[in-house]
Amino acid sequence: MSRFEPRLQKLREQMDARGWAATFLAPSGDMEYLIGVRRQRPNATKSHMHGDWLYGAILTPTECVFVAPYLAHHFIEEQAKDKPWITDVIKIDDGDDVPALARQLLDKHHLAGQTIAIPREGMASTIYEIQKVAPGTRFEGTWDVVAPMRAIKDAEEIELMRQAALVTDDIFADVFKNLKYGMTETDIMIEVEHQMLKHGSEGSSFVTGIMIKGPGLSDALEGVGRAGGVEAQPGRVIAFDFGVVLDGYVNDFGRTVHCGDPDAELRRIHELVMTAQANGMAAMKAGQITAEGANAAARRVIEEAGYGPNFFHRLGHGIGIDVHEPPFLAKGDQSTLQANMCFTVEPSIWVEGRCFTRVEDVVVVAPEGAYSLNQTTREILVI
Repeated sequence: MSRFEPRLQKLREQMDARGWAATFLAPSGDMEYLIGVRRQRPNATKSHMHGDWLYGAILTPTECVFVAPYLAHHFIEEQAKDKPWITDVIKIDDGDDVPALARQLLDKHHLAGQTIAIPREGMASTIYEIQKVAPGTRFEGTWDVVAPMRAIKDAEEIELMRQAALVTDDIFADVFKNLKYGMTETDIMIEVEHQMLKHGSEGSSFVTGIMIKGPGLSDALEGVGRAGGVEAQPGRVIAFDFGVVLDGYVNDFGRTVHCGDPDAELRRIHELVMTAQANGMAAMKAGQITAEGANAAARRVIEEAGYGPNFFHRLGHGIGIDVHEPPFLAKGDQSTLQANMCFTVEPSIWVEGRCFTRVEDVVVVAPEGAYSLNQTTREILVI
């Protein structure tokens, strides 16, 4: 039995309990998690495919029928061929009467006028078009059911995430060896993404972020997630934020590199950030603390040192198939941390006109506290 069949069984039990006649798995993390069909890698080109509002898997109590537009059909056929729980793949050709096909499928599976669950990534047009052909059909969200399932990783998932973390570590090690004064943020970003492909990943899991900060430079953080023309020069710091996709699972990683030996204040800031991360991880004992509590445990270190306002974001977020998954290590999240939940732990201190010092690792919650999947040193790094 694959790891997907127990997940489908659990979802179907919830469908029965909640009165869902079906779940429509639009391309999403839920789709990947539940039936093992990958999404095509997102990019800047948005294809408006004929029938894309019906693109996804219709999961009933007994069947799983995948509907794919022509432009995605071959990709889905390849994904579905070794998955016996997918009972059929239907192709939508250009010019096909998609509303008629939707009505046919609704009638065949007795779904018209019933309640269908849909992930948050589903299209508004899916709901609109189905309700046009089958008035009275209702929709509810899958996230209250599927998000808790996805939050606790099994042993195979953790191993996949470990491999993604180790590849990310190797990428950073090779980038670090190639850093030179005069390189711009864009130069470094290109080197990071070159190494991603060289190391066999599927590419970046989000927009690679490289920021160079220091005296005399802009204090704006609008560029987070982008790179520009600022150069690595003595007295500056290079803040890294990047991650890869590997076998469907992602990593999210950060370190800060100093351009020249840091002075006493920068060393103190570095130590505070690393201690905050360590305290947060130590507090993340399964069943004993909330997500909000872990956030507070890390922040306390920075606040007591007088840098509270300089740590301007949450401590971290759940991670797995998607880069940002619930729960979130943030004020207000009362989720109790459970064993084998995976999070980023990413404290930082941003001092205007001085530095942006950060660390980020993917960690796994355990009874004695969280442990890191990333193995890159937390010592001061200098070029």
